[in-house]
Amino acid sequence: MDYIYLDEEFERIWQKIENKENFSLLRYGDGERAIMTGRRVTAQEGWAAPDYVTELGDALLNTLDIEAENFIYAISCPCCDRSAYYWYSTRIKSKNRTFANIFVNKNYKKFIEKFESLNTDAVVIGNYRGENSKIGNLNILKYYSVPDDCFEFWKNGASELLDRIKKDFANRNNLLYVVSAGPMAEPIIYELYKNNPNNCYIDFGSSIDKYIHKTQTRPYENPKNKFAKRNCFMDNPKTTDFDVSVILTLYKRPENLELQLRAINSQTLKPREILLFQDVPDSGKTITVLDELYKKFDNVQKAQSNVGVWGRFDFARTAKSKYVCIFDDDTIPGYAWLENCHSCMQKQEGVYGTIGILMKNPGDYPFKNYIRIGWASPNKKLIKVDFVGHSWFFQQEWLECMFEGTEKYQSYKCAAEDMCLSAKLKMTRNISTYVPPHPIKNHQLWGSLPDYAIKLGTNDAAISVNNNNLLVMNEAIRLLLSDGFKPLSITDKKYIKNIYNKRRIARLLSIGIPIKSYRHKLRMKLAESV
Repeated sequence: MDYIYLDEEFERIWQKIENKENFSLLRYGDGERAIMTGRRVTAQEGWAAPDYVTELGDALLNTLDIEAENFIYAISCPCCDRSAYYWYSTRIKSKNRTFANIFVNKNYKKFIEKFESLNTDAVVIGNYRGENSKIGNLNILKYYSVPDDCFEFWKNGASELLDRIKKDFANRNNLLYVVSAGPMAEPIIYELYKNNPNNCYIDFGSSIDKYIHKTQTRPYENPKNKFAKRNCFMDNPKTTDFDVSVILTLYKRPENLELQLRAINSQTLKPREILLFQDVPDSGKTITVLDELYKKFDNVQKAQSNVGVWGRFDFARTAKSKYVCIFDDDTIPGYAWLENCHSCMQKQEGVYGTIGILMKNPGDYPFKNYIRIGWASPNKKLIKVDFVGHSWFFQQEWLECMFEGTEKYQSYKCAAEDMCLSAKLKMTRNISTYVPPHPIKNHQLWGSLPDYAIKLGTNDAAISVNNNNLLVMNEAIRLLLSDGFKPLSITDKKYIKNIYNKRRIARLLSIGIPIKSYRHKLRMKLAESV
């Protein structure tokens, strides 16, 4: 894994300050994200974001577009707020990113020491309570006050404030701008940078509250607090690839398409592109949607005749991203599903899916002796399985392996694509298949929201409700076994036995059947750990 760490990044950033480099550092957390997305949130400073996108929200969104070496985006880290981390990482084009908490947590004590050693001219933009206060040992050229109500001030006072600052220091370069103005700090710095990039603009935020508010406002200010010891980390933004192409399928259920599209557009990990593969129903009936809906996709491919379940995987070979995520037409994911898969992928390379199949006796599938893991049987932890369905997240280049020598499986049309993807990758590249965590209390991490999965996945259009299709699935798995595919029941019997025992105990507990054994407590603990 290629990580960057909070303490090391502090040294890098502070060296720039000590060297009097002209750069901008803008800090974004969940509060800023809430304002940009129109989500209601209340901050301890007293401001409350409404449930719609305000003028300040629009201004914040406009700050995400600069790609310059001297413009640094400091964002939430995955260890503190993974969803915010993915939201920013896939909406900020620049790779020049670091930690939003760069001056706090483990760094706070060192920050105060170094901040007070700064003896330099500075322009300060901060809360009105800090006016006329001594702030470290800075030589404050001018203090510009902002109020608590950031939404009202941005609407009616921010433009005048920015004009005053630009006028007062129009001809000054190489100044340090110390900004602590809550969510207004980012658009303030953005506007000042665009006006004159030859200064150092830094959002210090709450790290200088001790000077402005003259009281402790954050837990990390207490050396004994756990946050004061936290050294955060994130994937190296220079080397981590967040690009994901999503492929949706239009087959017999056009009524699901707009619902799916909304779910994909709401993902914390924003896809690089959204593609649509339209197959022709085996009945020959033509399925159409409004042209306006087609225009919402980056690319649409319409089959001329029925090509079956393999067609969307073949189409995915045209995707532009490192990763692809292919969805069945009845699968509506939670808004953090792509985030969930990508995060797991960074720790363990593999194929990830919504429903995992573990076969105790592979020759009996799909009639008996198997279990499903995922939305239908939630798992707290990552679980290795034989293959997955409903959605598939994996590296795009692996599709070539899936189509090598699988013509006899492709001829099934209605089945075997899920089995072949996992089997071929395991047999040729030793790449395993997994189901990411599906925590009971957080459906947004799920690959399929359960209410939709139950309703949409069991209607007459579902392939799995057709008995002939089930017979084809059984034929396909038997053929794969004869071609050398070895499921986990063969390669890791102990693992299979352990998983089956845990799932059995969990099921018995869930339906209220008493288990009388001296190992009862241990088994309950095992069930909870699945």
